[in-house]
Amino acid sequence: MEFKKALKQIKKAMIAQEKASRPQAPLPTREEEIQGECLCTDSQQQFKTLYTTELEANHQAKFLYDEQGVYLIVYPCPTSSGWHLTKG
Repeated sequence: MEFKKALKQIKKAMIAQEKASRPQAPLPTREEEIQGECLCTDSQQQFKTLYTTELEANHQAKFLYDEQGVYLIVYPCPTSSGWHLTKG
C-alpha cells in the first residue's frame, strides 16, 4: 500500500515538473492587441482583426460589402477593447 502511495506521489511530481518545463506562448502585450490582434480566432483558428473603434470596423464592413458583396456585422471584442467583424 505504501508503495502505491509513493508511486502516485512520484507520478504527480513528474507531471508537475513536465508542465513547468513546457514552453509557454507569450500573451500579446496591450500594444500588440491595439495593433490589430487579440486572442479571438475565427473558424479556421486565425487571429481576428481588432479594429480600435466601432467607426473603423463599420468602414471596413462597408468597404467589404461594396467591393465583395459580403455582409458583415460589427461587434465588440469580448476579450479586449476593440471591435471585430463577423458574417451576418
